[in-house]
Amino acid sequence: MEEGIFDLGDSEAEISRLERPANRNNWTTPDGTILDLIVPPTVYPPREDTDLLCRTIRTLGPGKGQRCLEIGSGSGAVALYAASLGYRVRACDINPYAVASTRENAKRLNIEVEVCEGGPGPNEDGSVDQWAGKKPHDLIVWNLPYLDEEHVQGDVLGPMEEAALVDTDDKGLISRLMAQVKKNSLLTNHGVILLLVGGNSKGSNAENEAQRHGFAARCVATHSFEDGEMLRVIAFWTPYASSTIHQHDVVDSTNQLALEAGENEGDLFVARQQTAGRGRRGRTWSSEEEAFAGSWLLRKGHFSDEPGLVQILGGYAVYVTNKLLGASEANMVLKWPNDVYMVQNKVIGKVSGVLVEGKSKGSANTIVVGIGVNFQGHFTSKQAFPIAYLGREIEGVQSDDFTSVLNAIMASFFEDKKGIKAPILEHHIPALLTLLKNGEHILGNPYYRNREWRISDLDSKGNLVIENSDGEQAKITDGEDIQWVNLNSD
Repeated sequence: MEEGIFDLGDSEAEISRLERPANRNNWTTPDGTILDLIVPPTVYPPREDTDLLCRTIRTLGPGKGQRCLEIGSGSGAVALYAASLGYRVRACDINPYAVASTRENAKRLNIEVEVCEGGPGPNEDGSVDQWAGKKPHDLIVWNLPYLDEEHVQGDVLGPMEEAALVDTDDKGLISRLMAQVKKNSLLTNHGVILLLVGGNSKGSNAENEAQRHGFAARCVATHSFEDGEMLRVIAFWTPYASSTIHQHDVVDSTNQLALEAGENEGDLFVARQQTAGRGRRGRTWSSEEEAFAGSWLLRKGHFSDEPGLVQILGGYAVYVTNKLLGASEANMVLKWPNDVYMVQNKVIGKVSGVLVEGKSKGSANTIVVGIGVNFQGHFTSKQAFPIAYLGREIEGVQSDDFTSVLNAIMASFFEDKKGIKAPILEHHIPALLTLLKNGEHILGNPYYRNREWRISDLDSKGNLVIENSDGEQAKITDGEDIQWVNLNSD
């Protein structure tokens, strides 16, 4: 028999706990209202994570009759608070005692909440409709299980509720939830999901798991404990829900099309082939036999983002997309200022490039980001530099899958989503710097002023800071100013 987290003694202890009287918990909401909650044994009481999640819900503004689904209601604190903000709340929990607790507390406090038993998980327990209902929700919230198995100890809670605090799902509850949300249309087009996660590996990968399923993701709130542990609230949403993806077979340039025909921020123009694609400094970007060529209308009107930071983030978005679809990071590098390279057949080749362009009309500015990625093709002597192909790393890569993930990541980085904390591009600099430094094992050191240097920093404008063996530093603002020891000039 496979050893589990809990043994027979734990189960017997839980039966004993159920005979204990319920606790009374005077919980203070973020608005200062005190709710007198009855919390039976095995039911999760309000704690710091409850407070953090409720404070985040409050930042979304009044509910105004919008539909809210809380998964894992516990004592009902979050569901009751959401209802007080004007949401029409449906709550569910896999623990029948939690279901009873939420119902009783809602009844006692005269707050309307629909409560059901069930929830997403590795085992089928009735239909999705049973716990999620048949209508899409404007807000879905879940205080996810965030403890590792080694933290399951003590007698504060019984196995039933402790199990709800530990993600034992091999697939991962975040991935499972996103798949069910997508398959069953549980979220409205402009809706938001708020998940509270911990600092373990599953919590740290929350954004990527959602992006893999085509959802944008951004950390919107945090809480740190004295022992260094951190809780995060991640917001997830349908990327650029008010925008349109325009599919074309052949165009001159997707960037030019986005500049001329784009109407809403996030409008995406995708083509299977470009006949006049452009790279930096007006170089020709030719589409290979199979390729992705896409341009986003990033900003329309006021533009305060640094173009240098935007273009390296575009390259980073491609890097992450490739990784999530199955490309090995061991053979892939992010190259400053805007490219992704791969090692194929012992040759370092360019698989992707990024170009940021804009136009002004009066005080109005339009900024587009164009991304080109080679899927399949053959190197020829006419090519100015070695080219790599994503299809050789990810067998059967499809443009639709690639577009879905990349669009989700671009929205995660750049979209101004109503009610969600605005994107701060500088927050990505540590991750960018780490990747750029890691790339030196493939690209070699940067070569500048007839000597080798090393990457030292990336500033808030996206400029590269390098340092030589004498301790001198130089700021590089143009990719043409440096070369890489192991790379031919491109």
